[in-house]
Parts: sequence; C-alpha cells; structure tokens
Amino acid sequence: MLQPPSLQHLVPDSHPLPNGNTLYSFVNPNIELVKLDITLEAGSVYQQKKSLAHAANQLFGEATARHTASEIAEFLDFRGIVVERLSDVCVSNISFYFHRKYAAELFPVIREMFDNPVITPEMFEAYKSHRRQQIEMGFQQTNFTARNLFYECLYGFDHPLGTYAKSSDLDLLTIDDVSSFIKERFILPAAHLVLSGQVDDGLLRLADDFLSPSSPLQTYAPVVLSNPEHHGPYQPAHYSLPEAVQSTIRIGRVLPMSWDSPDYARFMLLNTVLGGYFGSRLMSNIREDKGYTYGIYSTTQIFRGSIVFYITADVASEATRPAVKEIFAEIERLQAEPVTDEEMDRVRNYMMGDFIRSIDGVFEVSERYRQMVATYVTEQQATNLLDAIANVTPSQLQDLACRYLTDLLVVTAGA
Repeated sequence: MLQPPSLQHLVPDSHPLPNGNTLYSFVNPNIELVKLDITLEAGSVYQQKKSLAHAANQLFGEATARHTASEIAEFLDFRGIVVERLSDVCVSNISFYFHRKYAAELFPVIREMFDNPVITPEMFEAYKSHRRQQIEMGFQQTNFTARNLFYECLYGFDHPLGTYAKSSDLDLLTIDDVSSFIKERFILPAAHLVLSGQVDDGLLRLADDFLSPSSPLQTYAPVVLSNPEHHGPYQPAHYSLPEAVQSTIRIGRVLPMSWDSPDYARFMLLNTVLGGYFGSRLMSNIREDKGYTYGIYSTTQIFRGSIVFYITADVASEATRPAVKEIFAEIERLQAEPVTDEEMDRVRNYMMGDFIRSIDGVFEVSERYRQMVATYVTEQQATNLLDAIANVTPSQLQDLACRYLTDLLVVTAGA
C-alpha cells in the first residue's frame, strides 16, 4: 500500500489583519497564480425567499457605485482574472484567480465591491430570466428532478436541505430583497479569507490595506443543520417525466453519525467497495455485466450537521426495476459475506492514491480547506480516514453494511 502522506501542509498559515480578522494562506512560491477565496455566512438557510441567496451570490460585485457591470467585466477580462461563485446551503463563496502582478489593481476593486455594491434593474431582470430558464430546463431532466425529490423525501420540503426553488418563486423576488440580503450578509469584516499560490509579504501588505476595512471584525451565529426525524420505512418515490428516454435512480439515507466518528471513516471504505470507484461492485455488475448504465456510483455528502449517503445512476427506462434489484443484491452480498483480502488491498491502494491526488497542489489543498470551512470539518477527518485505510477489517465493513445499508429510500425520475 502507498505510504500515508504528512498532513502538516494541510494546515494554513495565519496572518492577523488590522481589524481583528485573520487571513489564512497556503503558499507555493513556484507558481505565479494566486487564488483568493471569500466565504460568507450567506447560504440559502438564511434567506427569506427562495433563490434569494443564489441571486445575491450571482449579482454581488457585478457593479459598484463607481464602475458599471461592463467596466468591471472588462477590467477582469483584460487581466485574465477568473471569478467563480458558489451558493451553498450555509455559505456563499466567491473565488478570484489572478496573476500575482495584478493584485495591486484587483484588491481595491474587491474592496469597492463590498463597500459600494450596486444592482441595476437591468442586471436583476437578466438574472431572473437566466435563472428561470435554468430551473425550467432542470425540471425536464431526470437527474435534476431525482436529486430534488430525494432530498425532499429525506428531509422534508420545509428543511433547508429538503427544499428547492421553482421558477414561480422568482416572481416573488425583488431587487430590494437582494440588495438587503447583500447589505446584511456580504460584509468583508465577517468574511473568511484564504489566499493560496504565490503569497508573499507584499501581497500580505496589500491585504492589510484593502481586505481589512476599518470597521471591526463581525461574526454571525452560524446555523448548524439538524437531522430529520424519521420513522421508517421509507416509501419509494417516483417523479414522472413521460417523454424521458432514461430514468435516474437515487437510493440512500441520512447516516446517523458525525463526520469525526471512526465509523464514518470506515464507512467511506465500505462506500468505495460498493460504488466509489471504477472497479467497484456496482460498476462491475450494473455497468460491465448487465449493461444497464454507462456509469453508477455511490458517495457520501457532508453538510454542516448532517451526512447523506446515496447511490445514483442513469439507466434506460426499461432497465429501472432490474437495476434497482441488482443494486440491492450487491448491498445484501456485502451484508452476508466479508470482503476478500484481495479486494480490500485494491480498495486500500485506490483510496490512498485518491487521497494523495486530492492534496497534490496548493489550489487542491485550499479547495479542501474551503469545503472544511463550509461544513465545520477539521483535519481529524483525514486522520481518521488514513487510520481506517490502514486498519479496517473485512468483518468491520460487513458490520457497517448490516447497520447502515438498511432502510434506504428509493427515488426514481423518468418515464
């Protein structure tokens, strides 16, 4: 098996800012690029209307009191600066990728975005039109509808993880709603700031000047999501799309464990055996042997306060029931028979190699850290995972399969 890596470089350097906030950094002096991650407690859990957090994320910084949207777009494009936006359940994230030499020009613009954001009626209407098209097209796709139905059935539509936007929700959204949300939540002194790449003393001085406003550090009481009450068993759910030529299958459950539990780390190995890589049992059976799908996988998703396990695949409509039957056959085999030593060794090597690849590069490490900030996970999870890869036994995986691969929700979408 590959040797486990040191986790020391996964811990960021910290730089105190003049206003009391902290700037975190991952340094690689050998590349000329820099990434700035700005993470805010501004996810959908804080919104009063559907799509509000998403609208704020997409419209923030597009224009300011001094610069129009076209001027800012030209400024970024001319310098090759890439902006990525992500609106999650709990957080809103904006990332800037730029050449180190443009930092002195970019940082004042970012400060201006926070100090004097502007949303024009034209920007707002363009956003609503594009968002409406996204949602309406999504509801015509089996994977989109299966995902929404899956989380609604698990958590309930009133839970932050079980709800989703419909195009009609956009009719209730106003430009004042979005502006007020930005004013309340998109606050630089409350942001979690991470620089990665060619971070040097000059860049940190620029950060002191422009990323540390004179207003003092602000903090919010963050929301921690709760697991839903469940009194099983789940009833299968289907979303009908009569004209679809394929169906999407989603099978899974909320896991009754926390991310720092040793059981969760061991479950990640069980998941890999089942459907977590190309050589998994689900791929071998459903794809290679039966030919029901081009791809099937299983995974776990960590939210802040909750973890979901699910299996998903797109199959021909007539193969939906046979595929579901075979999925449960593979689960039952894991519950009845210990994994062989040969398969264990193969999975151990794959998972160690996959983990090493996931931290091979300063931007990969910073992205991992960004996700940890959003979910409140620490490096204890990585420590647990490496321990599980080295030490988990086939009998432990069999026990986990018997305890946790039960009472599964089956959701399908399609004809």
